[in-house]
Formats: sequence, structure tokens, C-alpha cells
Amino acid sequence: MRDNADIAAIDRIASRHEDLDALDAYCTTGSLRRAADLLHLHHSSVARRLENLGRTLVFDLTAPAGLMRAGLAPTLWRLLHDGQVAGSGR
Repeated sequence: MRDNADIAAIDRIASRHEDLDALDAYCTTGSLRRAADLLHLHHSSVARRLENLGRTLVFDLTAPAGLMRAGLAPTLWRLLHDGQVAGSGR
């Protein structure tokens, strides 16, 4: 898994917690506006973060396959790095 391009991309953005939070919120809600509500941010701020993340991840976050990849990659990255999955309460 460490050689997976999606996980490597998450590794590059991991220090930017606000970006990971935006990605998690978008993947959880499936909606830019609902993610913005969840994060208590303006939707344009979340859109800008997701646009930047899409360039780093090198796939379209708005496409169904991209949304699935975007949800899976951070989870696998967390399992590799600290054994914790977001929302697991650990």
C-alpha cells in the first residue's frame, strides 16, 4: 500500500490538517455545501481547498470514482501511519 499513488499524495498533504478535514468532510457528505456547513466555512473556501487537493491527488474529486478514491486513501494512510481511522474514537 505504501507505493500506492493516492496514499503517497495523502502523505504529501498530511501536515495540512485543514485540507484533510476538508477532504474528510466532502467524502462524508458527498456535497461541497454540506461539507462547508460541517466545517463552518464558506463553500468557496472549501471549493478552493478541494480544487488544490484534486491537483495533488491527480484525479477529479467530483467524479464518483474520484470521491471513492478520496475517501479510501486517507483511511488507508491513517492505518499505515498510526493505526487510527478517522471517527474511530482512538
